[in-house]
Amino acid sequence: MNKKLILTAETQRRRGIFFVFKPINVFLRVSVPLCFFLTSCFLLPTLSYAQELPYSVRNITDGGQVDFHPDFRPDGKELVFASRSEISKDNKEFWNISPYHVNLWLIDSNGNNRRPLTSGKVIDCYPSFTPDGEKILFVSNRGGQWDIWSIKTDGSSLTRLTDNQDKDYSPRATQDGKHILFFSTPTHSEAGYITESVWIMDMDGKNARRLTSGGKGDWYPSMHPDGTEIIFASMRLIGGSLWTIDMEGRDYKRLTYGKVLEFFPNWSPDGTKIAYISRREHASFDTVGDTKNDPLEIWVMDRDGSNKRQLTKNISGGIWDSRFNLRKPLDFISYYHLSWHPDGTKLALTTWEKEQKGSYISIIEFDKDTLNRLPVLNEGPVLQYTLLGERELTKGEWEDFGPSFGPDGNAIVFSSNRTGNWDIWSIGADGEGLKQITNETDDDIAPVFSPDGKEIAFLRSQKPEARSQKDETDFKNLQSSILNLQYDLWVMKSDGSGMRKITKNIPILSYPIWHSDGKEIAFVSKGDEGIGIWRYDVNRHSSKKVAIIWNSEQETGSKKQEAGKGKYYPFNELFLYRIDYNRKGDKLTFESNLSGNVEIWVMHSDGSNMSKITRGNEPHWNPVFSPDGKMIAYATEKFASNLGPPFWPASNYNIWLTDINTGKEEALTAEEQTDWNPAWSPDGKKIAYVTNRSGDFKHNSIWLLYLK
Repeated sequence: MNKKLILTAETQRRRGIFFVFKPINVFLRVSVPLCFFLTSCFLLPTLSYAQELPYSVRNITDGGQVDFHPDFRPDGKELVFASRSEISKDNKEFWNISPYHVNLWLIDSNGNNRRPLTSGKVIDCYPSFTPDGEKILFVSNRGGQWDIWSIKTDGSSLTRLTDNQDKDYSPRATQDGKHILFFSTPTHSEAGYITESVWIMDMDGKNARRLTSGGKGDWYPSMHPDGTEIIFASMRLIGGSLWTIDMEGRDYKRLTYGKVLEFFPNWSPDGTKIAYISRREHASFDTVGDTKNDPLEIWVMDRDGSNKRQLTKNISGGIWDSRFNLRKPLDFISYYHLSWHPDGTKLALTTWEKEQKGSYISIIEFDKDTLNRLPVLNEGPVLQYTLLGERELTKGEWEDFGPSFGPDGNAIVFSSNRTGNWDIWSIGADGEGLKQITNETDDDIAPVFSPDGKEIAFLRSQKPEARSQKDETDFKNLQSSILNLQYDLWVMKSDGSGMRKITKNIPILSYPIWHSDGKEIAFVSKGDEGIGIWRYDVNRHSSKKVAIIWNSEQETGSKKQEAGKGKYYPFNELFLYRIDYNRKGDKLTFESNLSGNVEIWVMHSDGSNMSKITRGNEPHWNPVFSPDGKMIAYATEKFASNLGPPFWPASNYNIWLTDINTGKEEALTAEEQTDWNPAWSPDGKKIAYVTNRSGDFKHNSIWLLYLK
């Protein structure tokens, strides 16, 4: 039974925390049936925000200073926090660098014994305890750049852990005390612009490695108490969503799906809950938004993302987010950091009052059953084609591309130069069972399963000259080693036996695609009339032109597009077209510049009723039908301003979907890398694609997107 008075927002602000006990014998004075009484004892009623709040707030600092980012010691007896001191404008020595300095302080959980931990005209922020409670990790510019440091709680053993040109933020130790999670903003990006990503390193600062690809920003990582997964906030899709990733950085899972603002997630001590900050409607990091009708509040959800519940209501009198500004992540954004007390019934945070220059270190307190009694947000069902997660399948110092699912969805075939030649390989959709299918001296690429899964069509090109494995695995040589106009169409059994050449002296310029009846294979070729789609009858050994799809002299955008040159993705010059049948076999999709821009088109399989599906000034490539024929997945470098604040750069090539009937487009990935070459699984719940997001962004690998 909750014995703590549930305070109204006004009482909470005026009186702080009070304890009033409700007479437990109230039930004895109420005449109710025995069965109802017994039920009431075992079922927890749902709390309401109409007139009461299921928590109380206690300030442990006086609000005379700008105190923020509190973090509980693992035993809950004290907290570390950052405190800001204004600098006089007369002090020109420091004013040119920053108008204030920030140092770390310690305080007992009851508000006593406030004492400084660090000093100096520097900015020390993002403090967090190590699991043994003996050290504090933090970020500082005391070395001339933003690096991660550690210090003992007695102020000794100040140690610099990172020393690089990147900006490292938000260090948090893993529960085993062996590693440190943090997010880093590179000063140089292979993609050409700056994004934040999650990293992990040893406790001594060595062996740092990147866990997440970054996209439009991955922030504030926190390790689950059992050490199996890391939660972080990401801006890779609309608004901001919360994701988890495993320690190896190969398996992403999405926990939130709304077009809302969500950040600073933290696990409860027992790992069953996640506390985080959210603004439910206004999904912008760059403006305060409607602080009256849509303020930032504290939310709690279960480990798997279910049962989202709003904990606070009008925290700090409804002005809590009035200092929010992502452009100043070192301090302002840190006002919204949450820290769990080890008993799971308290959260430390920063609060303030209207017109107050300072801020409080505050503690929200609630009973253990409170979180489960809060009303659950009714989000409605997750829409079809919603991205649920991602996983890396292949990785290495080579190139993997051109994935295609088998008809049962269990196997994926693709091309790879991992042994020196371009050969056909296969791997299970679970990432297991990698095996080589072809091993010839010529180049074999673009494999596609037949509808019954018994055969694989692919392209073969005679190798123009011997190339070393080193040359083959150089990303800069990828386009020259695979993209040429000398491919022939071949077919083999799915185990690699029975290879036979299908076409001769027909320059094939695209991935092949089987008709659903298994009797025809369509491809793009260049003839006397131009570049068009052809259908080849496998049994009769005859071909038929369907339609001309490319104007080789068309002005596309600001750059002239010729047959083998122009703004082609993902390479600078040559490329392979992509075409695809729908499952019925009565429609074809393809990329074309006939409208003046490279767009996705659809037509009947006989070449009639050509219609453009996508719109825009950016090139669209690699179209493939979803199994139900309702959607088309493709790659584009469309400027996705709706995926983040206006100061974020445009995305590189990413995987998008468009509705074939409405033309509505939606991004599935929003990375800083090049995502291309999508392929649907037969059940429509996965998309395999090619990306250079692994490792150092120099090599292509196969990843999977998991959809509802």
